[in-house]
Amino acid sequence: MSVRVFVAANAREGLARVRRELGDDAVVLSTRPHPQGVELLASAYGDLAVPAMDETPAPAGSSRILAELARLRGLLQNQLAGFAWGAARRRDPLRVSVMQTLFAAGFGSALARMLAARLPRGLDDDRAQHWLRQVLIRNLPVLGREADLLLAGGHYALVGSTGSGKTTTLAKLAARGVDAHGADRVALVAADAYRIGAAAQLTIYADLLHVSLHVAEDYDALARLLPQLAAKKLVLIDTPGFAPADPRAREGAALDAMGTRRLAVIAANQQGAAIEQAMLRFGEGAAGCILTKLDEAPQPGAALDSLIRHRLPLVYISGGQRVPEDLHTPNAAYLVDRALKGGRLVTPYALEAEDWPLFAGVEAERLERDAFRGVSEKRTGGG
Repeated sequence: MSVRVFVAANAREGLARVRRELGDDAVVLSTRPHPQGVELLASAYGDLAVPAMDETPAPAGSSRILAELARLRGLLQNQLAGFAWGAARRRDPLRVSVMQTLFAAGFGSALARMLAARLPRGLDDDRAQHWLRQVLIRNLPVLGREADLLLAGGHYALVGSTGSGKTTTLAKLAARGVDAHGADRVALVAADAYRIGAAAQLTIYADLLHVSLHVAEDYDALARLLPQLAAKKLVLIDTPGFAPADPRAREGAALDAMGTRRLAVIAANQQGAAIEQAMLRFGEGAAGCILTKLDEAPQPGAALDSLIRHRLPLVYISGGQRVPEDLHTPNAAYLVDRALKGGRLVTPYALEAEDWPLFAGVEAERLERDAFRGVSEKRTGGG
């Protein structure tokens, strides 16, 4: 692509120069004020071909031109997406209504578009919403009471981000374990050497429940400790919490080699992006997920969306600080109904009718950017 800069006393003189030097079919990309009058960025029509991504990068001096082109492309793309949204509302209002319901409840665009595309024909609005509810219920992976992990026993380590509620959740699980197996068959392990007071907090819970407490300074010490607890029916391990992007968060994979099953503890009151990062880091390879802080999540749709897409079984839900009353086996119908109800909340963040075309444009731009990034990573061999 060849883009030239023209400086003239006024726009008319500048356009005349552009036509004279680049031809009548020249394209003016942008104009802006200049100390000498006006500056125009223009290119011959035949030079507007987009370069292949593996070509030599453009010189640093052309970065402003490329940025301007990207801005113009984004504006056009947003407008076209807005038009497409309006056309879709007229052509297929039920599919658009399903997507709006999911977006408002906090579900992501990938799942919303997929479900809307599968909406059966010939439904009215009420039946379409009923279909959506049933599909979400069927696809939310939950373990019922018959598959209660505490009853089966074993070694379980709670992993998750800082502040996700691992220690309090572990105490709730321990109380349930004592009811099922007796205090002498349950053991707690404090393996969080990073957080000040972590072991002290577990000591209080252990004393209240009359169960044994053991401390492991690191994963090597934990590997030596676990064989000594072979006689215990249930061993619950409290691990350090890290941000998903922290390299130390990868250390939790060492638990698998010890015969310990990981349970990802994810707070439902986070933004969707934070939930997705936690799911990718802590949910991969985990035996299940415990969704915490549900009482602080008015719109838990993002958490359910992540569980559905990653197919990670939900084993418990928690909302509140009471031990063990605020720990429950999950009910898919209850969770889906709660999420959809959250989409009807009146908040300053709810989209109005006139906002939806703009939202569609932003979503289209994001999808285009993600697709470009994916192709670029494949070309460069990145992951």
